[in-house]
Amino acid sequence: MQTSLARALASTPTDTITHGSPRTRHVGGRELAVLAPMYLFLIAGWFRAGVEKVIDPTWWTGDNLIGFLDEQRDTMLPFFVPFADHVVGPLAPVVAWLVVWTQLSIAVCLATNRHVRPALWAGIVLNLSFTLAGRVNPSAFYLVMQVTLLFALSRPIATHIATRRAALWLVPAVALAPFARTLDPHHVIDDPALMLSFVSLLAAVTTIATAIQPTDLIDAVGSSRFGRAFTTRTGISTSDLHHHLAVETTAQRSTRRRI
Repeated sequence: MQTSLARALASTPTDTITHGSPRTRHVGGRELAVLAPMYLFLIAGWFRAGVEKVIDPTWWTGDNLIGFLDEQRDTMLPFFVPFADHVVGPLAPVVAWLVVWTQLSIAVCLATNRHVRPALWAGIVLNLSFTLAGRVNPSAFYLVMQVTLLFALSRPIATHIATRRAALWLVPAVALAPFARTLDPHHVIDDPALMLSFVSLLAAVTTIATAIQPTDLIDAVGSSRFGRAFTTRTGISTSDLHHHLAVETTAQRSTRRRI
């Protein structure tokens, strides 16, 4: 499966950028080793969730889904209640079928390395729906893993574009915060508003972090008071760091070509 993930990453537009581009992003073996367990976990998790419902007769009638909505009534986010009452409830058998089909399709797409990005987005929509309905665990953790993989599969973007996208991620982070019910450390992990707000904040930070180039970061730190003091004390300038980074990058590319 690590090979499958490698093909998925290698097929992204990032690899069509020339080596001379300052926006080239490479995914090496070490990064794949980190991403592969998440990829495998998502395949197993979505397959298990789908099969669990396939073998449950009450799921196909919609009774299980209606019971789930009734059970989550107290923890469901207020603005999701009308959707649950007037859309999901009356169409429970249809929604139940769609959920099973989507969960199994996600597992198949990830396992066969087909339509990986749409599968991850479909998973995000399902997990977002479950979380809005008040069932945070394990949906919040699935959200983090799927968003992480989407960032790994994304093409590099300019910093000003990343800033706008990060601002969009901050909108739900701020909008959901007033719906938080508790700040008790024992219960915050079960609060749907807090968890979704936190995941959105993580996505905003990651958007900026993946867009910033090492050279830009070196220049920003070097121009600060701390950077100037560091140069004075050590004699290491930003140009020295740029040179070291260029040498390391060249060495890594040479290693990849030999491999």
